[in-house]
Amino acid sequence: MLSNTDIAELLAQEAESESGILSRAFRRAARAAFLWPEEVTEVVAQNRSLTELRAIGPFVERQIKRWLDKPPQKNNKPPAIRQDFISVVEARQLLVRKRAWPMNLRGDLQMHTRCSDGSGTITEMADAATDRSYEYIAITDHSKGLKIAGGIDEHALKKQGNEIGKLDAFLKSGRNLIVLRSVEMKLNRRGEGDMSPESLLALDLFLESFHSSLRILKTKRIVILQHCATRTFKSWVTRAAAFTIFGSA
Repeated sequence: MLSNTDIAELLAQEAESESGILSRAFRRAARAAFLWPEEVTEVVAQNRSLTELRAIGPFVERQIKRWLDKPPQKNNKPPAIRQDFISVVEARQLLVRKRAWPMNLRGDLQMHTRCSDGSGTITEMADAATDRSYEYIAITDHSKGLKIAGGIDEHALKKQGNEIGKLDAFLKSGRNLIVLRSVEMKLNRRGEGDMSPESLLALDLFLESFHSSLRILKTKRIVILQHCATRTFKSWVTRAAAFTIFGSA
């Protein structure tokens, strides 16, 4: 029986064998497969249309049903960039079996607020963290180079840092929570950040992320490097490149 993860890989392979509109359709569906709220097999068993699922149109639906009727043999492992990922459905099933796992989480070091592409305020994020018994969180809004996500500039980052400082002072009086000042800084293909070095000095830590093409990064200042093995089919960055980066850092 094929899982959503299996179907995601089949869709990715189909995208690689097609071109143009068909390739984009299969690739879009492959990415969406990991976020489908139900297993495809369950939807079919209930005689429902697969077009209820994100990124599935009639053409892709027919292809998926052919795979379900006659599952392809798994002859080769997926490329390294597409290995070892699970779907939302599988993650939920895992958490049901391992109920103690969420209690072991101590914090979250990547949180976006409404200052960039998030939906909550810093205070709301702190309240949500308290509800989860977190000990620390980092506010990591996108930096100014990622305009599509409403990235913040140096002035906004300083203003946000002051707000976090006041919130931390308030939290010391009654909560076991620390809010860290941070940013998710966009790197260009040469590994250069888009924020001034001076603006980073007041931060507790900062994240650096590739959101476009990557060459080689040579730096010793990174605390956390993100997206170095993104789950994007035909990604710019491979795991081999990630090993090269860390070997050079």
